[in-house]
Amino acid sequence: MSLRLGALELANPFLLAPMESVTDVAYRRLCWEQGAALTFTEMIRARGIVRNNKSTLDLIDTTDPEVPTGLQLMVANERELIEALGKLEKLAASSHPHFQNLIAVDLNFGCPSPEVIKIGAGPALLKRKTRLGLIFEALAQWKKTTTLPVKAVGAKIRLGLNRPEQDAKVYLPIVELANASLDWLTIHARHARAQSGDPATWSAIAEATQRATIPIIGNGDVFTRDDFERLTKTTRASGALIARAAIRSPWVFRGLTGKGSHTPTLEEIDAAERHYLARSTDTRPKFRQWHAEGFERMRRRLKGDDSGPQMPATEHMS
Repeated sequence: MSLRLGALELANPFLLAPMESVTDVAYRRLCWEQGAALTFTEMIRARGIVRNNKSTLDLIDTTDPEVPTGLQLMVANERELIEALGKLEKLAASSHPHFQNLIAVDLNFGCPSPEVIKIGAGPALLKRKTRLGLIFEALAQWKKTTTLPVKAVGAKIRLGLNRPEQDAKVYLPIVELANASLDWLTIHARHARAQSGDPATWSAIAEATQRATIPIIGNGDVFTRDDFERLTKTTRASGALIARAAIRSPWVFRGLTGKGSHTPTLEEIDAAERHYLARSTDTRPKFRQWHAEGFERMRRRLKGDDSGPQMPATEHMS
């Protein structure tokens, strides 16, 4: 059950979603060890790269060469994209190890943050087909000449900025734009105003696959192997991008790949936390604290204890 994205051969069709404050280098490692075939950095703002913002650049940590890692970029236009990618190439040519192991680039047109939408990025671009086409073409042309080991480029979209845009099916023309330039397209089957707990509209993924000549990756409501089998049967999606389920437990990938239970033992949780802490020495303290709380939630869940803080529901964890 492999997956091919461009020139990238993946062992299985299960991808770890890019999530702000979550998918740091150490947590990506844990998910890869449990079976994630491709992981992503958290969403990186291209504008921050262009401006040489240190806090932005620090988030592009690919110092673990064993873990297949893609970069997810949030861009507002094609000029910003090309300038950011050019800067990354120069950084990768330096002695700094953060930028040297990127094998894919994914563009984010799904982040529902008001800050992102206000600057005309993310879902705000979904109706601007001309602009999106130029961005997709610029990324495809860059892939042909880059010195980075990038083997595939893609994008992630939602179904629209709001319910009226979803009802107008603004996502379908984007599939055709992606066919011309990209190696895959991820469909997050909710509009930008929907909550992460709202049911994903898998029928929209099915509509997309009917128009697609590239792999369509489904995103939304896949927690188990049975969920994935229903997704592929009803939509013909080629793979699944896993977000909330991976936050709850990296072992979701073990269950998805059929290599074991998606429920870890207490000993496995303890060992995973030790390994995470050992590998995350350069990670921001607030991220390490967030994951420490996450491991504790895993322990309580295993014991059937629903007390204490629950997993925070944020706009990035759908």
